[in-house]
Amino acid sequence: MEQNINITEQDYIKLCELLKTEKFLHTTEKRNIDFLGAEIKRAKKVKGKRIKPDFVRMNSLAEVVDLDTNREMKVRLVYPKDADFKKGNISVLSMFGSALLGYKAGSTISFNAPRGVKKVQIKNVIYPEETH
Repeated sequence: MEQNINITEQDYIKLCELLKTEKFLHTTEKRNIDFLGAEIKRAKKVKGKRIKPDFVRMNSLAEVVDLDTNREMKVRLVYPKDADFKKGNISVLSMFGSALLGYKAGSTISFNAPRGVKKVQIKNVIYPEETH
């Protein structure tokens, strides 16, 4: 059974626009577009100020642990133009990024990676406003 996910109404609007653009331009793999589309379609839309701070939103910093290797990492969920894996900036159009969106700290997620299915647990979520 899938866990419930929450996204802000603002993220929902921007991500729908991004998907339309990507479908038109054919710059992203179809399976990635379909996966993100399915995730945002099933998500509960929440007003920005009402979403709890422990949910992964766009520009959130998530502390995660790879359950296969126990490797911990910090990743920020970003739009494709800001993606840079070496800096920990994960595109929402990647399978990992789409899988993170809308889940909360404590959740375990799985997604298709080049070397098979990966499972990670979200340990903590920090939204940029919380870092100031």
